[in-house]
Amino acid sequence: MSLPQRQCLILQGEHDWLIEQAQHAYQQANEIQRCWLSDDADRPEVALSSKQALQQLGRDNQLIIFDAQSTFSANAFGSLIGSLQAGGYLLLLLPAKPASTLWLERFLQLAHSSSAVQFIEQRQQQTVELTFPSTQTPNPIKATDEQLEAIKAVLHVVKGHRRRPLVIHADRGRGKSSLLGMAAAELLKQGKKQILVTAPSIRNCETLFKHAKAGLEGAEQSAFAITWQQTSIQFVATDALLAQLPKADLLIVDEAAAIPAQLLEQMLQAYSRMVFATTLHGYEGTGRGFAIRFKATLDRLTPDWRSLSLTQPVRWAVDDKLEQFSFDALLLNAEPCSDEVLGVVTTDKIQFEVMSQVSLTADENELREMFGLMVLAHYRTRPSDLQMLLDHDDVAVAVLRYEGHVVASAWLVDEAPIDDELAQQIFDGQRRLKGQLLPQSLLSHAGLPQAGQYRYQRVIRIAVHPALQRQGLGQLLLDKLWQQAQGHYDLLGTSFAMETAVNHFWLKSGYTPLRLGQHRDEVTGSIAVMMFKPVSEAGEEMLLSGQQQFAQAWPFLLLAQLKQLSAELVLSLAQALPTPQIKTAAEDQRQVESFAHKQRALESSQFALWQWLTMTFSSESFRQLTQSQQQLLVMLILQQREMAEVCSLHELHGRAEAIKLLRQAVSDCLSASSVETK
Repeated sequence: MSLPQRQCLILQGEHDWLIEQAQHAYQQANEIQRCWLSDDADRPEVALSSKQALQQLGRDNQLIIFDAQSTFSANAFGSLIGSLQAGGYLLLLLPAKPASTLWLERFLQLAHSSSAVQFIEQRQQQTVELTFPSTQTPNPIKATDEQLEAIKAVLHVVKGHRRRPLVIHADRGRGKSSLLGMAAAELLKQGKKQILVTAPSIRNCETLFKHAKAGLEGAEQSAFAITWQQTSIQFVATDALLAQLPKADLLIVDEAAAIPAQLLEQMLQAYSRMVFATTLHGYEGTGRGFAIRFKATLDRLTPDWRSLSLTQPVRWAVDDKLEQFSFDALLLNAEPCSDEVLGVVTTDKIQFEVMSQVSLTADENELREMFGLMVLAHYRTRPSDLQMLLDHDDVAVAVLRYEGHVVASAWLVDEAPIDDELAQQIFDGQRRLKGQLLPQSLLSHAGLPQAGQYRYQRVIRIAVHPALQRQGLGQLLLDKLWQQAQGHYDLLGTSFAMETAVNHFWLKSGYTPLRLGQHRDEVTGSIAVMMFKPVSEAGEEMLLSGQQQFAQAWPFLLLAQLKQLSAELVLSLAQALPTPQIKTAAEDQRQVESFAHKQRALESSQFALWQWLTMTFSSESFRQLTQSQQQLLVMLILQQREMAEVCSLHELHGRAEAIKLLRQAVSDCLSASSVETK
């Protein structure tokens, strides 16, 4: 029996009418199979915010109310559609005259041409009546033929040769998590003792656990495990898994594309029997890029790995029109042009253009090719990225074309100068702006007080067609951008998660590192680096100053924040740094004073504090401090001891108290020194 179609109803009208219609529909739906999402300040108590949309992963809703009267979260829309079961309704609430944005105009244009979408306006004066299926349509416990084949493949990972992992990829609604649960249950029945499951969140595993328990009569389920006859299927968070490395007959990694690649590689090295599963065209758009990039890791570490795809939906109809609409509207299935149409590409036939938002929407095929490049090149290309490209005035897209096809692309954002007063507040750690990544990072972290004066253009992302990589197109695109920037900007900049090959690409293109991040990237597990290339004379002066500052702090950073940086990355960056000049005490003093008297972060001030304290701790002003203050300064600044250790020794309640006391100690020392010099 074929499953009924899912439908989207777009209601447009006054606020009170829309809420009245939504409440009427909400009351008709099954109370455990309905969801209301809204970001309005006066939203109903039952409503989730767009940030809570992920709570619906793994759920089966027959009704979703998506209130977009004030804001439209493309990511939330994409995530919720996957929770709508066959025969269900998605009610999209919009004002009678919504704010005109290119993203929404394109969305509504595609909606008008989709048979899955119906428009209802208030002037029609009708009450929306919904007809739900007489019985709910749960995830079927009985596996489809396609799922049965996948289950056999999972079982073979455990029974066959070691170090032959399986990668399962599928679009949402194909029963991927369901079959993993069925397979895990079957393995316990066959005598295996411990199946481990990891994922970005325990919520990702609800469907897997549901189907595993259904296949094990008498099984008991807790928050993180299913136990059955002294065996178990247990969820372990990724960080805990790698820290403890518990034994397992099989490790299942669900939604693998959302886990940092570095951590996946560590799992591959630690476990010999693994199954990776990921969504191919999910609301985050991660699957395609993951499949290409992770393949290289699998080929290197486990060359006998196997891949398997699921294509048949189990939660909605095979020809579900709403799924196709969501793919088109959010560009979830965007692909670059095929290799066959490219032929032999020569640079003399390459055309360069910086595209406006309007031109991006003028040619749907070109938009798909451009966006598809980014989906392949980057793990986290989401629907919100498309929304940003079309609706943010400070964002632009540069492309290289060959015979009409997009073969390389860069996403760009303008970052304007920051006025002196605001720049000082950012330097002092008292303000943080939305956006303006480059000047803010140089002010607050790199300690460059003049950084707010300049005009920046940041390369957010860059991608080259897979068939044309390593032919110089990426550098050609950056050269064109630099030429285009003349007279408009002072510096071109970029920030990315460090890899040796990527470092080499940017360094070869004339970019210089000025700052390294303090935390690892959540996707790649790597530390971020910020690089710049001057455009104007003012920008060149700024870059030289920043280079000297970074080169001066570099040896200290390797002892402190960058202890774990690989030697390979250290060498690749060190070759781009100039010989450091002697830094003056006055340059350090400004950072030290901002730390002591304002809210400048310790991590951003460590080198300046270290320089200052090495010249101060034998002075009379230092000796005037209490013994506790002296010990705190020595331990945290000179010795770089762990914060937890220092807190324990001084019986402090945590980092916040330690930083407060440290600021006071520096302030008291500065005050005493000021009195000495008078």
